[in-house]
Amino acid sequence: MEGYAIGLAVGFGAGIAIGISIGRKQKPWPELTAAERKNRIIAIAAGGVLLVGGVVAFLVRWMS
Repeated sequence: MEGYAIGLAVGFGAGIAIGISIGRKQKPWPELTAAERKNRIIAIAAGGVLLVGGVVAFLVRWMS
């Protein structure tokens, strides 16, 4: 159980650090071109899919 707590803490820390560093470099939505908007939407969707997949994998591993 201690390993899960350490992994959770490291994951949260890494996620927050990555989110802050990426968030500072972005242009506001109205200033984006159509291609940039499309790329941002794809990146957000891929991140959501990976998040759901990770939660499912964790729950499957934890339940068995």
